[in-house]
Amino acid sequence: MLKKITQFLGGLSAGPGVGGEPLAQLCLFGKHPGWDDHMQDMGLTTDRLVEVRRLLYSEGIAGNIDSGAWEKLPARVERFDHAFLWRFRRDEFVYGRMWASSDGRGRSKYPMIACVHARGLDPAKISARAAETVTRAMEGCRSERDAQSVRALFMRESEALKAQASAMLSPPDERFDRICRAGMAMDASAHPEHALGLERVAYALHREAEPAIKKESTHISRGVHLRARRMEGLGVGGSAWAWSAASLDLLGRPQGLDEGMLAIEAVEGGWVDLLFGRVSATELFCLKAPLTAVPLTSDVPFSIPAEFADRVRSRVGLWRQNEGGRAG
Repeated sequence: MLKKITQFLGGLSAGPGVGGEPLAQLCLFGKHPGWDDHMQDMGLTTDRLVEVRRLLYSEGIAGNIDSGAWEKLPARVERFDHAFLWRFRRDEFVYGRMWASSDGRGRSKYPMIACVHARGLDPAKISARAAETVTRAMEGCRSERDAQSVRALFMRESEALKAQASAMLSPPDERFDRICRAGMAMDASAHPEHALGLERVAYALHREAEPAIKKESTHISRGVHLRARRMEGLGVGGSAWAWSAASLDLLGRPQGLDEGMLAIEAVEGGWVDLLFGRVSATELFCLKAPLTAVPLTSDVPFSIPAEFADRVRSRVGLWRQNEGGRAG
């Protein structure tokens, strides 16, 4: 089952919301040696990408840099090296990579970011194409040193992505999410300690996220942050997909939340940060916070009621059968 997810992942200009025309849009922003300061944004053509750039970069990362929050940590993650998956309602998502970079003056506090906004396409197919496009863009930006070459790279990758996406139109379905959840279940079955960690994450969701979600709605009233173990064998970005699919199903909102769910995978670390609802500088402190500052939720020794643990095990059993419907 893990092999199926790996194959899917690596094989890998309308406003935000459930509606809108199908699209797959590449975007680049951040710091690059070809510019003396923040680079010229490329592909920032949807409201969703504007929102993602603002929350993630202009407010989140900049807020922690300006406040000195990361500098105050006795130990911190020194380099940006993350994959992220920002899921919204139904089949809409933004997948991206952020990595350590610098501008033409050698200033390196900010990263560079490449991401793809996708909507209205077959998730099982576009997830892989988005990952491939983002990876090529990242590798190209790392090797190119001048702005003109980066612009040419962006145009080439952007046009190729749009051409591929035209063959991926399909009604939204949960096939890819079901495969991801089945992979989580198989992993839990093979590793008892992982099964316990999954129960603890489920219990934390029950205590912290469920009360913030309005009954019979997909609106969450406040931000919630958990940190989960990064799964082995899924490749870069695979754990973000798996944990997002599992978490949303455990919350009984497999179609997503209005305010979104952001999963940030520390590529060189052993964890995935799960953010539900509001995302601000406070929530994004996790980007450079090591386990000594923000421990794994799956390591917290909660006193979990037996009835709740039984419900989670039953749910995971359904995942193993690749059935993944709504959580009860």
